[in-house]
Amino acid sequence: MAYSAFHKNLLKDKATLKCEDIIVSRDAISWIHMTSLFFTDKGTVIGVDADEGQQSILMAELQSCYVQINTSAVSSYPKRKFAKSRQDIEINNHDSPPVIFIRSENNDKLFLEVSSQPEFVSIISALLAWQNLKPQGLAKKWFAENKAHTPHHSTSDAHELLVCRFKIYGPIPSKSKSVNLVSGPRAPGYFDDSDLSGFNSSTTSSLADGNVPEGWFYTMGVLKSNGMLNFITELDGTLLYSIDIKGLFSSEIREIHHSICDSPNTLFIGHIKELRLNNVLRNTTSLTTENLSKSLLSKDGRSVANNSRILIEFPLHIDLEDWFVGLNYFCKREYIGIYDENSKYSSPSPTRVVDIEGTLDADTTIDSDYTLRSSGLNGDDIKPALGDFSRDHLRVSKRVTIDLIEAKLDNLPVGSISNGKVYAEVIMWGYPWARTSIVNYTQNPFWKEEFSTDLPVSTQMLRIMIKRCSNDKSYAPSDKVIGTVYITPDILTQKLRNVSTMMVETNNGDNITVAGSSSISNHLVAAAVAAPQNNNIVRLSIYDEANLPVGKLLLTVDLKEYFILPPSEFRNIETMLLHCPMKQLIEFCNNTVGTSEIENVSYILLDIFQSLGNEEEWFKSLIEVELITVDKITRKNYSSKKTSSAQSTNVFNTLFRGSSIFTKSLERYNFRIGQEYLEKVFGNFFEKISSEQKNCEIDPRYVRLQEKAKKRGKTSFLSEEDNVDDDSDTDSEDPEEEHKEEERIKQIVEKNFQNLYAYTEDIWSKIYLTSNDLPQQMKNQLKNFRNKVDLVCDPQDKSTSLNCMSAFIFLRFFCPAILNPKLFYLTKNHQTGHVQRTLTVIAKILLNLANRQQFSPHKESHLVRMNEFLKKHEHEVLDYFEKISGRKNDFNEKILSLSHEMKRFDLGLSGDSASSELPTTPYLIDKNLRLTELIHLLQLNRNSSRASKIVSSASCNSVATTISSERSLQRDSRLAKSPQNVMTHDRGLSSDNADGILLNNERNVYQIGSLEFEKSDFLDLAGDNETEGFIKSLCRNNEEIFSFITSNVTLKDLQKESVSLGRKVNGLAQRLQQAETCSDLKHDIKLWEAFVDNVLERAYLNLNKNCISYYEPNLQEFALSNHKLLLDNALSSLKLRFPTDNGADTFSNASIMRRNSKNPFKRWLKKD
Repeated sequence: MAYSAFHKNLLKDKATLKCEDIIVSRDAISWIHMTSLFFTDKGTVIGVDADEGQQSILMAELQSCYVQINTSAVSSYPKRKFAKSRQDIEINNHDSPPVIFIRSENNDKLFLEVSSQPEFVSIISALLAWQNLKPQGLAKKWFAENKAHTPHHSTSDAHELLVCRFKIYGPIPSKSKSVNLVSGPRAPGYFDDSDLSGFNSSTTSSLADGNVPEGWFYTMGVLKSNGMLNFITELDGTLLYSIDIKGLFSSEIREIHHSICDSPNTLFIGHIKELRLNNVLRNTTSLTTENLSKSLLSKDGRSVANNSRILIEFPLHIDLEDWFVGLNYFCKREYIGIYDENSKYSSPSPTRVVDIEGTLDADTTIDSDYTLRSSGLNGDDIKPALGDFSRDHLRVSKRVTIDLIEAKLDNLPVGSISNGKVYAEVIMWGYPWARTSIVNYTQNPFWKEEFSTDLPVSTQMLRIMIKRCSNDKSYAPSDKVIGTVYITPDILTQKLRNVSTMMVETNNGDNITVAGSSSISNHLVAAAVAAPQNNNIVRLSIYDEANLPVGKLLLTVDLKEYFILPPSEFRNIETMLLHCPMKQLIEFCNNTVGTSEIENVSYILLDIFQSLGNEEEWFKSLIEVELITVDKITRKNYSSKKTSSAQSTNVFNTLFRGSSIFTKSLERYNFRIGQEYLEKVFGNFFEKISSEQKNCEIDPRYVRLQEKAKKRGKTSFLSEEDNVDDDSDTDSEDPEEEHKEEERIKQIVEKNFQNLYAYTEDIWSKIYLTSNDLPQQMKNQLKNFRNKVDLVCDPQDKSTSLNCMSAFIFLRFFCPAILNPKLFYLTKNHQTGHVQRTLTVIAKILLNLANRQQFSPHKESHLVRMNEFLKKHEHEVLDYFEKISGRKNDFNEKILSLSHEMKRFDLGLSGDSASSELPTTPYLIDKNLRLTELIHLLQLNRNSSRASKIVSSASCNSVATTISSERSLQRDSRLAKSPQNVMTHDRGLSSDNADGILLNNERNVYQIGSLEFEKSDFLDLAGDNETEGFIKSLCRNNEEIFSFITSNVTLKDLQKESVSLGRKVNGLAQRLQQAETCSDLKHDIKLWEAFVDNVLERAYLNLNKNCISYYEPNLQEFALSNHKLLLDNALSSLKLRFPTDNGADTFSNASIMRRNSKNPFKRWLKKD
């Protein structure tokens, strides 16, 4: 194969070179002669000054630099200051050599005048390589790749993987008469920053694709095994358009908050062009947002006009889960990683073959079962591509949670605040992703609403817009912007760990600043570790269209960032968790984790064991640990008659009423399983109360105040400013009038009582009659729970177990949903006024019903009349408890059609290695993320201070650990570079680790070599059937010994495995933080050749700017007409001229003119 000059230079010099007699400058004005110029293997440019003979660093890093070629310095730059005389200047003007301009990622500049053509080619060749190596920073190591194997390249051969009827918001097909538009909220359009100049106009604009008419309509969606998503008509199956999911990034398939489309089951699928632009290095690309990708929609190979995104609303949440997993299987998954000495070649599937003899077409691919002999090729003819080599990589999870509390609009112009409505909107990449409810437009609008979403690696900031409604009842594209709040990296990362993908202020200037985005004060940062539950409250300025502050927004921001290893690394710890001592793990968490983190840790452990299918054993262990205290008190009562019965009664009455791992886990589990049940049982009830707006206030004091407020023309509902005991309006009334007023109040109270009684009857009837519809998983837990409680209580005690059940099914399930239905997605807006008061009283009545307690005339006399309701239904609530706990057969007819009873469709992806890092179905649990959080949790030291217990990846509310010492970081970096040393390194783990994590030497156990579970070579093979058989043969087919190896796992084994994995994460993260170097690729000649081929296949010359840029193969069709492939002799179009004589004699060192007397290169390289 004929190689170009660039190939030859790169294969020979490996991007390191030494040139003689180079003229250099930093500003193209002051020039200096260098006798030698070096490119080191670290990407540093070093020059030897001809005057002083000293080495100096001309540029610290060449990675991802910008390269521009100019025909001469005289024609391109200002007056040069090194020529001897006018004659020399004229000679140089006539035959001036080209100048290479280099700008580093840190904006350092360097000009190189090269007089020799061979040296010019050598320098350009080396720069081509360094341009394609990533600079410092984790975010700069971003890459995306398809991991799914799609052997079916023909559309006719692909089979259907998922089929569903759903509603989409997309381009309206012009020629399809079978598509009927349906009503639905108008999806928000793309928000362009340029629209900020027109705050009083619509804030949405169409995309570059054009303003394409869109609407909601039903269609059939078909996801095929080749990664194509087809939308077809319901009637005749006509293809409307298609999306190639393989061309999408994982961050471009996102769930949309229910506030955007009034549905919790909506997916966004599209090209987020701002996000794509953030993922490219600006120095090495000429791409813009318009040509970063192909058209999103196509039909029969032709593009279809679109607005770069569609929205899909699924009928059920389980459908969304299945499709979310299926779409993510085919899309490009995003990581941070590099090629290095650990990169291994893996034969692609299908195999790529280069046919030197030309017997095959250029695009021919063959499947893995197609032999090389059939094409007359041998193994040496296969030319590996760069993508066929593995990378050391990590997946990044950046979960941001924002709690919008309230705004204070105290700087708005006088009279601008009116009686309208306002809301807040979270904006990322030009699209809104969440909205608050609509509230009154006051000086202090209050929301207290929380939103969570996953941020891609490159996302560094987001913004919140405060908008005024043009229509008081709904959101609209014409809503006017009052102000904007910027959430910058310093807000998101209030406490950084050693490395992060967030770019905050550094020595390199990698920071993002926005006027007025002041962070929390220093004393608040200092208090963050001590009080992690309060550390994220910030007040951020709200800016109007003139960038002037108009108020403050009070909110909390919490970013949790984790680096996740490949799924194969978790195989050991997964096996160990299936056999781990759960009670020891619970005790460890209770003794180690702070109170503020109990809820978070509970969710982590629940997700892990639920994703492993072992939640039954987990809940049994939690219950047993929780009941140890109760069991001790019960035993004391039996052994000593002196113990006060009141003491034990108090313990039983408060049992499971506080926060613990068990209570939080079961609460989360019930809402996860029972969310759909709540929606179908309570949804219509809340709509009924909101629409009827009946008054259910039966406290005479409040009723009097409501009537007085009506007379004043105020709202009929009691506000916070009103005083219940205020009698200021009763001064002029005579006794007869007062008597009439009291009679009227009694009538109102009686009417309100009837309203309240009817509502309470209605909601209890819904709960009682749907006992058989309550999800079976919840019933199983309640059954086990009741049985365990009965075992530790007095045999004569029949009420304690019922009270404990009430604490979960009513106190932690039904009543929270009734008190705040919006929090559980049961209503669109917060309930206020009469509705809020009614729901509060209903929840109180139901809780008393569940506890079999009547209202006392001494505490709440106005509710005593509801005791007749409690007495009437007491036998029903006992019957209800018997049914849901399995003590009694439930003959109620099933009324609801719940999705948990449906058989889940098997996607057929479970056996594929590419699916091992996908979320689980159901519930979309990111198992590997949760295991990573557990790894950090198990490394906590119970003897350490509270300040060091709860530290964060990028937030104080994350449970994580960091290695802060330089020595540990260096050790981890060496570990990441040389994984073959992991076993040797881990053998000394017990001596390095704090808190004495040692093997349990007190037991006389069998061992095969060693039972240290952190030795990955053992358990890496334990999951393989063949190796399992081999190990069993070593045990002489003794099944008991082999079972003992996998079952006798201690907490310290888990901790040691966690420390090992934690060091791998830290070491690899530190390695990825550093800049890429050519030395990382030189260990494998095939890898270096593949890298060189990849660079030259993508290198283009911009003929307008004379700069070098790159196009990925799938985007080369978008290359502009003034861009020419470098291998197509593009440099010849520049007509470069090189002096025929050696230019070294042309210049005199003494005559070199400098602007300053000091040498501009006074940073000397220290020699070893």
